[in-house]
Amino acid sequence: MRIRAKVAAVTVTATALSAALAVTALAAPAVADGQDETPTKITNIDVNHSRDSTVVVGAALKTRFLISATAYDPSGIRSVSFELEHQTNAGEVDGRIAQIGPSHCVKVDATTSKCESVMIADPNTNLYTNAVAGAWGINVVAVDGQGDVTRENYLPLARIKRQTQLSQADATPEPVKKGNAVTVKARMLVASWEQHKDVPLVGHQVLLQFRTGTTGAFKTVQKVKTDRNGWAKGTVKATVDGQYRYDFAGTSLTQARSGAADFVDVK
Repeated sequence: MRIRAKVAAVTVTATALSAALAVTALAAPAVADGQDETPTKITNIDVNHSRDSTVVVGAALKTRFLISATAYDPSGIRSVSFELEHQTNAGEVDGRIAQIGPSHCVKVDATTSKCESVMIADPNTNLYTNAVAGAWGINVVAVDGQGDVTRENYLPLARIKRQTQLSQADATPEPVKKGNAVTVKARMLVASWEQHKDVPLVGHQVLLQFRTGTTGAFKTVQKVKTDRNGWAKGTVKATVDGQYRYDFAGTSLTQARSGAADFVDVK
């Protein structure tokens, strides 16, 4: 069996590369005429059927999601497996999520298969710290019909984010006299994988939004930062009846969220 590896963004010195090639030349078996030397081609990687390959995980419960890809090889596809990997800023691996059981592969034709695997993100095991939130790389191992192995290490494609909670807005006073100030509060929480509970999301910007009546689009009327307890508090002038809510755009580490609205009657 030959192992063929293709790694994204790998840097080696010229000396190390020459040595590696020399060893490979000595160790590699002779290739028979007609032998397939083409690495298996991996395309259409899909994470969690999400447009931006995002998986949102709560404070304590396991989250099951799927990874799939299309694999092509002239000799056909025997199997494909996946692994997620998180790295520190120093490039060290500090998190792995392996697939659960074998992949399920469906033949498209004699050379191409679509393979899908079940993954589980668990704050009790592989998400042991909040520091692993963010971008994760995807490692793919494909075995073709001749038993040859291709390893593809992709740069970060998946995003695993901490789940957020945004409470319903609470506007006071109600009703309010036209032209007077109305104060709107809501609380923002985020999953802590370390504490296994939701904790205040501190110092993040949320948008206080308003719409006239109960239909139509919300428009931002004020930008507010959450305090040390996760509370957002904004004050605006009341002019017409309508609904107030808070909206959080999310970050590369945390889920976007819109809170429920509170209707204010203006007298």
